[in-house]
Amino acid sequence: MTPPRFERPAHDLRRVAVVSTRFKPAAHPVAVRLAEAFGQAGAEVVLDLAGDRPLRDLEADLVVAVGGDGTLLSTARRLVGAATPVIGVNLGKLGFLAGFGADEVERYATGGHAPSWPLSPKMMLEIRVQHDPQARYALNDIMLNQGVMTRLARLRLSVDGHVATEYRADGVVVSTPVGSTAYSLSLGGPILAQELRAMVVTPIAPHSLTNRPIVLSGSSTLGLELLSQVDEMALVIDGQERVDLRAGERIDVTAAAEAVNLVASERSAFEVLRLKLRWGEGPALDRADEAS
Repeated sequence: MTPPRFERPAHDLRRVAVVSTRFKPAAHPVAVRLAEAFGQAGAEVVLDLAGDRPLRDLEADLVVAVGGDGTLLSTARRLVGAATPVIGVNLGKLGFLAGFGADEVERYATGGHAPSWPLSPKMMLEIRVQHDPQARYALNDIMLNQGVMTRLARLRLSVDGHVATEYRADGVVVSTPVGSTAYSLSLGGPILAQELRAMVVTPIAPHSLTNRPIVLSGSSTLGLELLSQVDEMALVIDGQERVDLRAGERIDVTAAAEAVNLVASERSAFEVLRLKLRWGEGPALDRADEAS
């Protein structure tokens, strides 16, 4: 099946949201420049430099997230439930998700041509904490982890209401396919294909050789229950939001009903892995080693 593509010229856009974050002020001049370019193309522009404006009900035709992967993660959480395409402009270090340069997006805004960029829906997590009825969302991952004063935590994992295992560990990470190349990967978790609807559960420093990462269906409901009293235990969402937890508390995790609609570059996911994470490369050899 041919994947959908974003093919609207800039002059055809009715409303464009250009967003950044208060944590990256160096990105603000670029965001302002792009906002002016889309405005000159005829769009109504909503400029959010602080990165705290709700986006779901804005009814924009396009959201441009200026900063890097962290800005895009925050934007996705504020946009959850809307089908609005999102372009990530990378001014950071990695740019794994934010695959466009500022000049490239500015040329699109001022050029009058119709692009043909792939649209790549990305699964998100929906998280509900027992003591808080508010639903929260993550594009990368959630982490249950402690602060500086660490002791082993006891965490029970259930899947669809059935007990799966108990962890004695520093914590646990639940990631999406997007997040499988983030913190979970550094803990030894697998890389998931981006189009999968699945979740990876990866323990952090488990006190058992038998506790290994596990891949679960995106149709499952995961339950994580904190069984021990641990100081400073918290739920961390995409590395950006924190919710403090108490002993006995339960967190339910499911795949969100709606995906975030990311405008992607023409590079394949594997090309991005090789380029950004140097996936599959062997150790660097100096010239003497190569000659021998």
